[in-house]
Amino acid sequence: MKGRTKIVAVIVIVALIAGGVLATGYGRTIRSHSTGSITITDGQNRTYTFQEPLTRIVSLDPAATATFYALGAYHDLVGIDYYSMYPPSSNLSVVGDYPTMNIEQILNLTPQAVIAFSDYPQSQIQQLLSANIAYIYISPGSMTQIEQQNTILGKITGTSANATILNNWMNASISAAETATSSIQGSSELSVFYYLSNYGGYWTAGNNTFIDSFFLIAHLRNIANESGYYTMPAEVIANDSPQAILLDQYVPYSAVNQTPFNETPAVFNGKVYMVFNDNFFNEPDFRVMYALQWLINTMYPANPLVLPKFPIQLKYSPAP
Repeated sequence: MKGRTKIVAVIVIVALIAGGVLATGYGRTIRSHSTGSITITDGQNRTYTFQEPLTRIVSLDPAATATFYALGAYHDLVGIDYYSMYPPSSNLSVVGDYPTMNIEQILNLTPQAVIAFSDYPQSQIQQLLSANIAYIYISPGSMTQIEQQNTILGKITGTSANATILNNWMNASISAAETATSSIQGSSELSVFYYLSNYGGYWTAGNNTFIDSFFLIAHLRNIANESGYYTMPAEVIANDSPQAILLDQYVPYSAVNQTPFNETPAVFNGKVYMVFNDNFFNEPDFRVMYALQWLINTMYPANPLVLPKFPIQLKYSPAP
């Protein structure tokens, strides 16, 4: 499964998004003035110190690749992984297809750091570290951690100003979502089942997952109440009778025309929806705001969410 463990937290309401546009398309970045060394701590408590912003990076994480682009640091990438689809039309070398990476090709690219969302073979990681290449593990599991990811990637590329703009936009977007759904409480909340995969069972996203965090913000009651990603028993799905069903784009609509789904309120009332692009739901970066918008506007059309205008000018729009 390409998705990761994911999302949500306490949101601080940020006033107005301020600041100018610092990044455009693939153009050069306006970097922060150097104020000394840059020190970061990654998701596995590895601490790295760099003397100046990095300019040669391999991203083995689609979410990080998208974030570098939004920050205006895409030109600092020398390699990406197979799943990095945004921005499109990249001519960068593809050096990873999880759970493997082409260590020889990466070493030939002489990067200063490799960004990853999951652990690759320890022998390969050690080869990188032995070659004085930082292995930076970032795997956000909440909105707050996505903002921390923005901050870290901004620090190592000298684009902290854009990271702040990105974080402010995310906070303003979530504040707008909370306002749009503030009247939806108690019995007016729809129960929902996210059908993530039909490979070997009814895979879904339970508590403490990235997808579940969308439901919390959107005032949807997730019938999957176990922790993490797991296969839910058919009888439990039938007994919980979801009022809405979300299908990952690789689950065929015909899957709900049989038990345990065909007698649920979701099927009876025509509230079965295929997500528009699972990358927006499964890749923890700033673009998850568009997944949240789609979810609220689909489930509660009378309470539409209008996101603030994206504050950074990009050649390729992040919106779906």
